[in-house]
Amino acid sequence: MTISYKYESHHKSMNIVNYLFSFLCGQNALRSFTIAGEVLPFCQRCTGVYMGLGIGIIYLLLSREAWKGLFIRSIIYVNTICMLIMPVFGFHLIDPGPSWRLWSGLIFGNAIAFLLLPATVVLCKKTITPTRNSRVSLCCFFVLFVFISFIPFWFPIQSAWFYFVVLILSLLGIFGVVFCLGALSVIVTRRTIFLIFMKGYVDGYQKH
Repeated sequence: MTISYKYESHHKSMNIVNYLFSFLCGQNALRSFTIAGEVLPFCQRCTGVYMGLGIGIIYLLLSREAWKGLFIRSIIYVNTICMLIMPVFGFHLIDPGPSWRLWSGLIFGNAIAFLLLPATVVLCKKTITPTRNSRVSLCCFFVLFVFISFIPFWFPIQSAWFYFVVLILSLLGIFGVVFCLGALSVIVTRRTIFLIFMKGYVDGYQKH
């Protein structure tokens, strides 16, 4: 009875997760990884994107790099190139297989995290912190980049715990993007309203 209840609870939870990700991914089972008998609720490329986002956000939060201002140009250039690589694989111009789909998604998601989160923090703080230690930041970034690039070689580990690790990273990545976009929307709205009121105040003052 207990086993049956746990199975039903797990099944309902997975149905909810599948439903949520159905808005973000086509969920083609033939192009989705299977871990410990469970099919992930997103395709191989989206697996990379969401995991890349999650890993990047965790790194930026734990290292507190997100609060140290914008990254140096070399890191921004590398992330921009990673974003440009994605359309080549995303539009199936080149499709060598699952590992490449996963890799292109990983570097794309990581690039989004590295560009979006620090930019959001900078706009929230309204000030740009002086450039951080360039060498340390650059070395740490490339260590993380190499780690991410090696994930396709051992992915996926056929273990139930690994399945939930992938889900948690993916949910964290999506939540991070939603949070950043929400914060940016609030900032833009507040500044737009402020500018409109200020313009009206200045115009009224000039008339008098």
